[in-house]
Amino acid sequence: MDNAQITISNPDDLKKRSYIYIKIGDKKYKEYTGVKLGLDIQPNSCLTVKERIEKLKVLEYEFKKAIEFGKYPINKSPTKIKTIENTSLRELLDMAIENKKKANLSSKYVHHLEKLTNKLKAFLTSEELNGNINDLQRSRIQEFMNQFNSSASNYMISRRHIKAVFGEIDKDFEFNTSIVNRTDRRKATPKLHKIYSEDQLPKVLEFLKRNHTDLYLCCLISYGCLLRPHNEIRLLKRHHFKNNVTEIHLSGNENKGKKIRIVPIPNYVRELLINRLENLSHDDNLFTGAPDANNPYYFSTAWTRMFKLMEKEAIIEKNQTIYSFRHTASVNVYKKTKDLHILQQLLGHSDMIVTLKYLRGLGVHNANELKHVMPEL
Repeated sequence: MDNAQITISNPDDLKKRSYIYIKIGDKKYKEYTGVKLGLDIQPNSCLTVKERIEKLKVLEYEFKKAIEFGKYPINKSPTKIKTIENTSLRELLDMAIENKKKANLSSKYVHHLEKLTNKLKAFLTSEELNGNINDLQRSRIQEFMNQFNSSASNYMISRRHIKAVFGEIDKDFEFNTSIVNRTDRRKATPKLHKIYSEDQLPKVLEFLKRNHTDLYLCCLISYGCLLRPHNEIRLLKRHHFKNNVTEIHLSGNENKGKKIRIVPIPNYVRELLINRLENLSHDDNLFTGAPDANNPYYFSTAWTRMFKLMEKEAIIEKNQTIYSFRHTASVNVYKKTKDLHILQQLLGHSDMIVTLKYLRGLGVHNANELKHVMPEL
């Protein structure tokens, strides 16, 4: 098509959307992705301007080919191409949730996204839901968010989830993202999983050993191997234990860090595991002795019951949780090694910054620890 012209618009500010501008005769088009050609080309997902311009050049080339072979613009067909103009806000929200369900995300997280999206749909008027997303006002999103003001933490979690849903829409459709990005923020005070003192730890473990053997083993593994209780320890099977039960091996899709993780097993944990694993088959779960694991709330329910009993005996304190075993171990490892890299590997964090925040949140970097590194004159 000789009368076709294509130019690239790539602002220096990554917050501003880039696109290719296509003019064919008196028709004008803007294309932000390769979705209309069935191609996964998304320049606006790039992290640098340089990377984005490379993607835009690829996008420009693919649309030139499509125009040359008469595959663009797409003629009307029984299957209507969805665009921001002909897709209602309700449809976009539903599409976003379906995309999240297909992604490699935890079912609990997706459930929270869907639940919050349903609340948003119930809040908005029929006119808003059936209208264009670009007509939705920031003030309406803010008004919806104000329902979650019971605490700053609750508000910010809800805000983050709503941003994730609208962010999913933004991957394929151009709209005014400021309706979400410019909603108010709240300063949330983190609720810490308070660590156990040196005297407390053996008392709590001894109580659990007497009263709930599964929970005792879970907490011991959490402390000794620094694994997460609900989505790592609960799902352990016989085949995860390697090298004569001296290591636990987790694949990338079996831990939060999404990387292969190999964790050493201390002797005091190994001694307890040997008996448990003796009669298990390759795919049997450590706690059920069968292929299926306990339900996701098994340990949290058991912990709630045990906590009340331990609280009566004054061996545990408020904000000390099942996660406090992992956190206590983290502090002990850091104090012993002063090596953040080792701690990062043991915790399975994907980024050192996460480990630093983790320690700071647990109060490790206090004034006394920093005294010896202060500059002298």
